[in-house]
Amino acid sequence: MVDVTSGDVLTALLFQAGGGLILGFAAGYALKKLVKVVLLVLGVFTVGLLVLAYYGIIAVNWDKLALLVERALAGAQATTYSIQSFVIASIPFAGAFTAGFILGFKYG
Repeated sequence: MVDVTSGDVLTALLFQAGGGLILGFAAGYALKKLVKVVLLVLGVFTVGLLVLAYYGIIAVNWDKLALLVERALAGAQATTYSIQSFVIASIPFAGAFTAGFILGFKYG
């Protein structure tokens, strides 16, 4: 039989929380930088489509484009729900990861 001391439990919790905080900060920082780049690319793409449509070079079916965006958002929402169930299953790591993520996103 293995004896588990309170020091062992505290060490494991601190390791999980510290790792979660560091990884969360890195993920939040990287995500904020990625979001900026993606929004810039989408903005340039949209302006390009508008200019080409204005000059009659292309015809854009805006209804189908809107439907495509709605489907992408629905898929992202489904992914969010599966991430939430994972987070609930690992509370110490998830709590520290969430705090680090928010800090990383804020300062990124």
